[in-house]
Amino acid sequence: MRIRRVGEGRPLMEHMIETKLGRLHVEVDGEGPAAVLWHSLFVDSGSWSRLRGLLRDGRRLVLIDGPGHGKSGFPATDFDLDDCAEAAIQVLDAVGVPKPVDWVGNAWGGHVGLALAANSPEWCRSLATISTPVQALGRRQRMTITPMVWAYHYLGPIPALANRVAVALLGKTFMRSHPDDTADVLRAFRDPPRSGMYRAMTSVMLNRPGLDPVLPHIRTPTVMVVATADPVVPVAQIHAAVAHMPAARAVELRAEGHVAPIIAKADELAEIIRAFWRDPHDYIGPRALS
Repeated sequence: MRIRRVGEGRPLMEHMIETKLGRLHVEVDGEGPAAVLWHSLFVDSGSWSRLRGLLRDGRRLVLIDGPGHGKSGFPATDFDLDDCAEAAIQVLDAVGVPKPVDWVGNAWGGHVGLALAANSPEWCRSLATISTPVQALGRRQRMTITPMVWAYHYLGPIPALANRVAVALLGKTFMRSHPDDTADVLRAFRDPPRSGMYRAMTSVMLNRPGLDPVLPHIRTPTVMVVATADPVVPVAQIHAAVAHMPAARAVELRAEGHVAPIIAKADELAEIIRAFWRDPHDYIGPRALS
C-alpha cells in the first residue's frame, strides 16, 4: 500500500490487491461513505478524473482498474461478470470498506454493478450505470466487433484500430474538441499488455450474455444514464430495461460516445449522481422516466 496526500491534505491510498482475477490496482480517495467506480472496457480509472473531482467531497471513492487494464494484472483464463463482482468484494474487504456501497459504473463497470446487485444485494446501497448495454452483442455488432478483436490479438493497438475504438468511445466531435482527453483514452488502450486486454475483450464483450433475465431480480435502487448519441447503447434499450426492474429509472443525457459523457458532461452527471445518492428511493420515485 502507498499513501500520499493530494489537494488540501486529502488522503490518497494506492493498493495492489490479490483477487480471483489477479492483482488489481485500486485507489482509495478521501473519507466518508464509500462509493465504488469501475470504468469502461478499453480505458482505466483515469477516465474518471473529472467526475472524480466532483464526487469526492465527503466521500471515500474506491477506484478499481479492471483486469487487463491500467496497472492491474489479469487472470490466466477467461472470466465473466460474476467473477468481476466477486473480485470487487475481495477489493472492498481488503481495503476495509463496510457494506453497503454506492456503485458507479461506466459500460463494463455498469455490468459489474448489475452482477453485484443481483448476486450480493447486501453490498449495494445504490447503483448508477452510465452507457451500459443490457443486451448481448447482436449478430450485426458481432460481425463488426469480432474481426476487430482478432486484429488486436494478432496486431496489437495499431493506429487504425485504436482510432476506431476511440471513435466508438468518444465520438468524432468530442475527439476534435478534446485532443488531450482523446490522447489519454488512446494511451489507456495502447499501454496495457496485449494478452490482458485481449482476454478482457473476449470475456466481457464477445462472451457477455444478455442481462435481461437478471433485471427483474435487482431490487437495489438503480439509475441508468444513457447518452442520446451512443453508437453502442440505443436509448430505447435502457428504457425497456428499467421497465422490467423493481426500482430503476432511466435518465437521458445529451451526449455522444460511450465514455465521453463522463468527461464532457461531468458536471451534469455529478448532479444526477449526487441527487440520487441523497435518497436513492426518493430519486427513483414512481419509476418516472426522464
